[in-house]
Amino acid sequence: MMMNRRQLLRNVGIISAGIAGAAATGFVAYPFLIAKARKELMISGSVAVSRFVALLIPPFLEKFTHTKIDIEGGGSFAGLVALDNGGIDLAMMSRDLNFEEFNLDLHSHLIGIEGVAIVVHPNSSVKSISLEQLDGIFQGSINNWDQLGGPNKKINVYNRNEGSTTRAFVEDLVLRGSKFRHDAKLCDSAVEVVNAIAEDQHGIGYLTMRNLGDKLKTIAINGVEISDKTILLKLYPLCRDMFLVSKNTSSQIARDFVHYSLSGPAQDIFVKYGLTQVSQQEYKL
Repeated sequence: MMMNRRQLLRNVGIISAGIAGAAATGFVAYPFLIAKARKELMISGSVAVSRFVALLIPPFLEKFTHTKIDIEGGGSFAGLVALDNGGIDLAMMSRDLNFEEFNLDLHSHLIGIEGVAIVVHPNSSVKSISLEQLDGIFQGSINNWDQLGGPNKKINVYNRNEGSTTRAFVEDLVLRGSKFRHDAKLCDSAVEVVNAIAEDQHGIGYLTMRNLGDKLKTIAINGVEISDKTILLKLYPLCRDMFLVSKNTSSQIARDFVHYSLSGPAQDIFVKYGLTQVSQQEYKL
């Protein structure tokens, strides 16, 4: 990454020298300079956040046509370290800065909130469970719906495959380091989860808000239903914040990208793909 920056500066230096020589002969290659002097933007960090940030790149490049954007995962902490060391321009984090990480040179920008719903068959009589009970269901210590006030029927858990960022979210916030029960049925996609539980009156699983629909019913957690309002008020427990982190010395193009991510058009994209809107700033070039 850093070699790309040095190469870019070296190229610009060579071009500048060439223009100085050409100016003496009355010829200046401005189009050549414009074609080479691309503004680079390097973004790294949380894989969960990168899924949404990547959606903004095509419309952003329509406005900033001479910008080259590189985006990659690596995790929230790794992104923050790379930002602090000057290796990237913006870090993506699925949590805010903690006490040890905070300093006056860093600025975290909340760009959206992702909520995960717990879903069951529409005929399920269970309306609400606690976070502790959900942990027991997913780990396997709670195996029957009658332990939750439902019928005397075995609970069938539908899980996502390894590598799913939604599964990783549930493992972090619900299981907190423990493992999913061994008899959970694995699904390759959210659509497969929906279709499986729609056919299983005793099934339970999890979906992001983007994938909710009429086929399934959501269960309240700790008595709180999932909605944009309960997520924004921090009442619903299964949600995670999405941040872009910048520095005081961030480039103009990095500041432009953050500004764009908080604009109405960008927030509309996030909402379309399942995030809860957190801003509606006016965006002007």
